[in-house]
Amino acid sequence: MLFNTRYNYKFCTIVAAFIITLFSQGCARHSSDTMEKSALRFYGVPSDNGDDFIHESSPKNVYSAGLNCKQFEDSGAALNYRSDKPLNLTSTNMKASGSNDPILAQGLLLSPGDLVEVIIEDGEGFNGRYIIDNAGYLKFPIVGAIPAGGETIATLEENIELSLVRAEIFQPTNASVTIYVLNLSSIEVAVTGAVFQPGTVLINKKPIGLQNSEHLTAFGDYSTTRLLSEAIRAASGIRPDAKLDQIMLIRKGWQVQVDMTGMLNGNLVTDYPLVAGDRVIVPSTGCFQSHLVRPSQITPKGFRVFMSNLIDSAGDNSGAAVGRYSTSLPYGTRLLQAAVSANCVGGKEWTNAARRIVLSSKNPITGDTQVVERSVEALMTMPNKAKINPYLMPNDAVACYDSDITNYRDVAKTIAEFIVPFKLL
Repeated sequence: MLFNTRYNYKFCTIVAAFIITLFSQGCARHSSDTMEKSALRFYGVPSDNGDDFIHESSPKNVYSAGLNCKQFEDSGAALNYRSDKPLNLTSTNMKASGSNDPILAQGLLLSPGDLVEVIIEDGEGFNGRYIIDNAGYLKFPIVGAIPAGGETIATLEENIELSLVRAEIFQPTNASVTIYVLNLSSIEVAVTGAVFQPGTVLINKKPIGLQNSEHLTAFGDYSTTRLLSEAIRAASGIRPDAKLDQIMLIRKGWQVQVDMTGMLNGNLVTDYPLVAGDRVIVPSTGCFQSHLVRPSQITPKGFRVFMSNLIDSAGDNSGAAVGRYSTSLPYGTRLLQAAVSANCVGGKEWTNAARRIVLSSKNPITGDTQVVERSVEALMTMPNKAKINPYLMPNDAVACYDSDITNYRDVAKTIAEFIVPFKLL
């Protein structure tokens, strides 16, 4: 009898200690309690007061906040017009032209890889199709290398005429050269600033066999992908803090500021044709502009988000149907849509409504990794509050956690499994 009493006392002590350990180390303390849950400094929140930094400098660890972001709240917003009032549109939104723009005044500049046709009257042996080489020269018979990259068609015609006259092949009165552009090649352009992937980008890459026979035999070429907007999109698009009305294009010492806001709000835009060696700089406002977070010609159409859903009802990502297509989201997706895509929302209300979502995101301005935690119930009931439901950025990570009720149920199951062997003794 004494043995049973001592045994029961020892058994109860072990069970009590086990329960206390579980509640203190398990469900009673969330694994993310130490995470920063404040959204005041989160990049995906439009109400953030911005980051102050220096242009043309590498990111520092500490950024001073306090910018006035109110002026950028409607940047890039779509325009609305009323039909019951006259539209007093001014010429300030007219597209730039060669008469008022130094870069457009230069005309079409040639780049390495461009295919041109040279026609000279009585120029047998010189007429034909030529490709500008990597160094920017056109290799001409007898005459040799003639500078062509970065030159206009008129300048190249003059250079060929002068070379033929200097080589005493033609008389000045007979050296008449005509050049036609047959194909605009792919080119490399440097893009930096408030884009998701700054660096050198390759644009106007055409698939083999794209052009039909009419295009191949016709003189001239037109490219829809050798433009300023394509270079920005090739750098994975602008970030939400980009200053769209002051994008800088630098070419051969000339610099112009381009207003690309019309790409999102419907105004006219001068989409400059680019040549090899151009440099594009997208300044940053330091402020999050929600109107810039949507698919367009200069923003990402979609992006990848990494998800993990290992809750009890799912068991694993495969069981939760978290696959390739659920993690590829359209640009402008918020945390609630990601939670639904990961199948973290729905099911039994008592056990599932209190689930939690943890979002890990990298601030592209500061370079800091930020982690926030949200309740699924808060996301579903207050999706219009930016601090509760922030925007997602490319390569963010989202993880789902079970509710406390599910955790308690699992603790009770663990206690039962621990007690059963003692009852069998």
